[in-house]
Amino acid sequence: MSKFSGVTLITAVGILTACQSSPDKQSKTEIHINYQRAESFLPQNLAPLAKHTKLTPNWINNGNTFWFQQGHQYIFVDPKNNIQKPLFNHEKLAKSLRHSGLEGANKEKLKLNSLSINFPQISFTESNSKWQCNIDTYTCHSSKIPTTDKVTGISKDNRWQLTVEHYNLVLVDLKHGVRTKLTNDGNEGHPYGLMHPNPAPSLRENTPYQPHQVYANWSENSRYVMTYQLDRRNTGKYALVRSSHQRGKRPETTEYYYPSAAQDALPMAKLVLVDTRNKTATHLKAPPVMQTYYGAAVWGWWQSNGKFVYHNRYRGNRQYFMREVDPVTATVSVLVEEKDDKYIDPWVQQYWALPEINAFIWSSQRTGFQHLYLYDSTNGELRNPITTGNMTVRVIRGVDIEKRQLYFEASGKELDRDPYYRHLYRVNLDGSDLTLLTPEAAEHNTHLSPDFNYFVDTYSTATQAPVSMLRSTENGQVIRTLQKADISALLATGWQPPQPFKVLAGDGKTPLYGLMYLPSHFDPNKQYPVIDDIYTGPHNFFTPKSFATYHSQANALAELGFVVIKMDGRGTSKRGRKFHEYSFKNLSGGSDDHVSAIKQLGQRHGYLDLNRVGIFGFSAGGYDTAHAMFKYPEFFKVGVAASGNHDFRVDKAGWNEIWMGYPQTPHWETQSNLNWAKHLQGKLLLAHGELDTNVHPAATLQLADALMKANKDFDLMIYPNMGHVLDKNTYFIRQRWDYFVRHLLGTEPPKSYLIRESDN
Repeated sequence: MSKFSGVTLITAVGILTACQSSPDKQSKTEIHINYQRAESFLPQNLAPLAKHTKLTPNWINNGNTFWFQQGHQYIFVDPKNNIQKPLFNHEKLAKSLRHSGLEGANKEKLKLNSLSINFPQISFTESNSKWQCNIDTYTCHSSKIPTTDKVTGISKDNRWQLTVEHYNLVLVDLKHGVRTKLTNDGNEGHPYGLMHPNPAPSLRENTPYQPHQVYANWSENSRYVMTYQLDRRNTGKYALVRSSHQRGKRPETTEYYYPSAAQDALPMAKLVLVDTRNKTATHLKAPPVMQTYYGAAVWGWWQSNGKFVYHNRYRGNRQYFMREVDPVTATVSVLVEEKDDKYIDPWVQQYWALPEINAFIWSSQRTGFQHLYLYDSTNGELRNPITTGNMTVRVIRGVDIEKRQLYFEASGKELDRDPYYRHLYRVNLDGSDLTLLTPEAAEHNTHLSPDFNYFVDTYSTATQAPVSMLRSTENGQVIRTLQKADISALLATGWQPPQPFKVLAGDGKTPLYGLMYLPSHFDPNKQYPVIDDIYTGPHNFFTPKSFATYHSQANALAELGFVVIKMDGRGTSKRGRKFHEYSFKNLSGGSDDHVSAIKQLGQRHGYLDLNRVGIFGFSAGGYDTAHAMFKYPEFFKVGVAASGNHDFRVDKAGWNEIWMGYPQTPHWETQSNLNWAKHLQGKLLLAHGELDTNVHPAATLQLADALMKANKDFDLMIYPNMGHVLDKNTYFIRQRWDYFVRHLLGTEPPKSYLIRESDN
């Protein structure tokens, strides 16, 4: 066992020193140059080089004028009069701020935090002070922001506080200092109002874990507050050990509640309504709500009609409810119920209240695609579908009640283009007059004005830099170009965007879409090893559709002499229900389409060496990586699996049970990487942070145990003081580079190459 820079490297059984044969083996000088270039292509080094790629409009007084920030410049836009100009004179404002005591104020470096506009006054915060400036006279003054201790559970009018003492609810009258104990039956197994906070922040800050956060959801009138009583008697705890710290050599342990998948009992919450006028806590008659991860057990909010609504799903995820609480009568009713014989995907459920017309919008995949439906809120009856057809509704952008029109983004409807591209549409609430407002074949991100007359549209593709337009909601007509991205500094490095590709899935008919990252020094006459950057989690898709591909680690990895593939196969989201359901009870099938895709790309491109294929992934992608190495040992020669959930039963209930079902079936056992470890043939590096609160490090250590029992050679890295995400750790990044360079490229990497921490 040896130690390198605080990271323990454990070699199980032995290290194979044989390298894959390489017709293009690099010299020491070449590989060192490639490492330097790879370092410059890391996301934190590339991202600052792309300027003006985003535009977020800040609408003024709920109208259609707005301001946006472009670097350190503040720009004002008047859509009606088609005016774009500086929001103020930056030089005069900076001079006034310096004169008023804000040292360092510079027209080229203005940073106005929490900026608000009420012409001619602007206000912002800086250095614990609130600043107010008149941009007609350019006079400024400041006042200190009083520092107050953060107090939780406070009502909207600051009159009341709901707190928990000895697991029971206590209502505090802050005006008169009166404390009223509302409950008496709370205990460790049945606490009132407690959340299960993620210990990651305290572990990251190296401070004691504080597990007693209170869930108190106050009504706008401050009379009512929604909370709950938990039953966590049969919920197990996990523990993490901090091995290295400054308080001595004795390891420190942190324990926390963790609802792991397939366990017999999850924490269950019974809703409790507190009435401050009557000083009562009432248990509501409603099915308990299950808690499947950290935080609060209840996901809900108070509406403008004075009622509380919340999402509620049953274990097994085949039933999903939107429920409503009437605080006056202390009763609970069902607004809508969704059923499916496989699963309801909670990641895409949308609810939008329309109290002005006694209605609400609800999303469903019941027809095979994600669509929106209009329901009557008085009786829960369906009025009509709002959207139909072969498209996936992604997000609601706004509802114009006066015109009965809905604005939403969706993908998949427009033919002859990438089906993941989002577009903005307008449709009447009765489902008529569907209108496309962003026709360009690109990924669109839109912001609707509060008066529904205009919208800002920023669009791009993986190869086309972002452009931000001001457009009319009437027909999508472009009023003016607000800004274009400046990527000159990015291109000056030699970086080029990845190449989009289209292949067929393993079924030979379903189109799949991905990206190929090539080295900046790419030579089509050479052969390059291929590395698959894999993540097949069913909750989303993961191949970038916008220009922001320079945020990927694939850029740096390609610079070392590889071609890196990023792709979404069947089972991932946003392509319709049939495409999505490929992953149901089949999380192990995610790599199948990747093998098929890489083989097709190899037939098209002679520069891809399919005798040297590697794979890497993180979290669910860590599972994918190891499983692909086990399932396709002749194809994938080298893998780096980080933070993997190698057996779903070690991982969280809220993710795994959606796709694998509940109760546990034989699929859980047969898809565990622990049962596939015996098939390993290539070089596999396992990595995990010892303080991972998302996927417990036991998942990786259990796989290591299985590999040892199978007498397999592998490498294991455990990172002290690291959590779930390792990609920001420069030591891990370098070790991943070294692993692929040594075992896939067939070249010895530079000894202990040091990646410098970015100043950005």
